[in-house]
Amino acid sequence: MQIRSRLTYQFTYLVSAILFVSYLIIYIFSQQNYKENFYSRLRQKANTAAELLVNVNQVDSKLLRIIDRANRDILFRENIMAYDTCNERIYRSNDTISFHIDVNRVKEVRRKKEVRFAHEDIEILGTVFATPEGRIVVFAGAVDQYSAENAKDLKNILIALFLLFVFIVVISGWFFAGRAVNPISEVIKQVDHLSPKRLEERLESSDSEDEIGKMVSTINRLLERIENAFKLQKTFIANVSHELKNPLTKISSQLEVSLLKERAAEDYKETIASVLEDTQELAAITESLLELNKISVSDYQAGFQLIRIDEIIWEARSLTQKLNSHYKVSIDTSFMPDDEEELMIRGDEKLILTAIKNLMENACKFSPKHCAFVGLRVYHNTINIRVKNEGKGIPKSDLPYIFQPFFRGENTASSKGYGIGLSLVERIIHLHNGSIQVQSNPNEWTEFTMSLPQTKP
Repeated sequence: MQIRSRLTYQFTYLVSAILFVSYLIIYIFSQQNYKENFYSRLRQKANTAAELLVNVNQVDSKLLRIIDRANRDILFRENIMAYDTCNERIYRSNDTISFHIDVNRVKEVRRKKEVRFAHEDIEILGTVFATPEGRIVVFAGAVDQYSAENAKDLKNILIALFLLFVFIVVISGWFFAGRAVNPISEVIKQVDHLSPKRLEERLESSDSEDEIGKMVSTINRLLERIENAFKLQKTFIANVSHELKNPLTKISSQLEVSLLKERAAEDYKETIASVLEDTQELAAITESLLELNKISVSDYQAGFQLIRIDEIIWEARSLTQKLNSHYKVSIDTSFMPDDEEELMIRGDEKLILTAIKNLMENACKFSPKHCAFVGLRVYHNTINIRVKNEGKGIPKSDLPYIFQPFFRGENTASSKGYGIGLSLVERIIHLHNGSIQVQSNPNEWTEFTMSLPQTKP
């Protein structure tokens, strides 16, 4: 079911229910009002008849009947009866219409002062009228034809109005629901025109403050992420192809040259050694890709343990300096906290060691003096690790892409590597619910800052 139809049905059900309850209340209260008016007329007739019968000496029963017949306010099948203090009937206005009144009923009226009851289709009101000789009981009865006719007319009017208003509600609900969902239809049309080749396009909304405008903004942000993902995918494929193509081209060229003519055994050994080196390079690239994918899909967090970050930094320093005798890593301990519990994090020791060692190695590799400066500081339950070097720095145009797999900037073209290290570092840090930022001043320095959540035992 479409949203427009659903909104129309819900709106119609709601308004119809409100109308039905309102009209039902009107009908019930109107019936009660009609009934009260009818009994009020009966009470008035009973009091008038009793007053004439008791207080006017010249009026006897026969004359009172004549007066009643002359009265234009006569109810359908009306009859009035009066009983004296001895419970004997002293007056009846209509001999042709009779309803049985026994002594118990008369006594009940004397006790309760007013009683209402029905005899067949006749509604009867019994009331007490005080006289100097005592209290007499008067019964006034008639058929409530007026209330029944009015109730029937009112019911027909209310039903007709209910059907009319429901019809109006359906039409107006369909119209307003259409206006409400029209912006959604426009968004759907715009989304239908999107394609992988037109991801740079964005949706438009007339009102950015309502829910539909916020939905459009959310979709636009999603499109930006999708566009970036497509760009990263294209760049990744291009970089991987380039990295794999170089050793494969070298292997193919060397083998083709070797097959051109007969060569000495030493030449073949040199060719085989060179091909073996290129094959090892391909294996290293493949291994890096597998490690990168492993970090992406493996569930390491289940096996996280409490580890001391300062011990890992010292171990990473030792491993980095063993890679090259010229590498030197200086660690600033001036901001180290005295309490060792403040240096605890929850994570995988090998992964954190890999991330810090990669940053130290890169810092030394791209520094003319092969020096890296490391600092550690605890701030607001977060452990910040800075790795800084002095050198060419990173161009601003390369900063958004340095954590992308196989991306290598212009400044790194002369250095050996595959462009996977920083991507691996970023994924390790995110796996530990941390973050990493980079700042660089070209031709001066570059600084990476890792932030990891502190975990106190």
